[in-house]
Amino acid sequence: MTSHSIAAAAETATPEAVTGILRGIAARFMKVEPETLEADTNLVHRGLGSLEIMRIVSELRRAGITADVRELATDPTLGAWTEHLLRAHPADEIAARLA
Repeated sequence: MTSHSIAAAAETATPEAVTGILRGIAARFMKVEPETLEADTNLVHRGLGSLEIMRIVSELRRAGITADVRELATDPTLGAWTEHLLRAHPADEIAARLA
């Protein structure tokens, strides 16, 4: 994807796009196919551990995205994570920073 198409995608980002980005990140840490993770899938029940959650938060923070380990661990679903991130950042900013 070119920087122009990344910028264009970020400008039109939706909450669903943020969920998709988080799906990819979680799937990478869980070593599963992203398509197997629904927005309401309990990621801990699917095998995501606290260490992986901390690593995900570290990755988000390195990208400049405010994230809280306790918040993500308390409700470990992609939908809840999306809501958590959207309280601090607009969807287009999240998409641009994580693209």
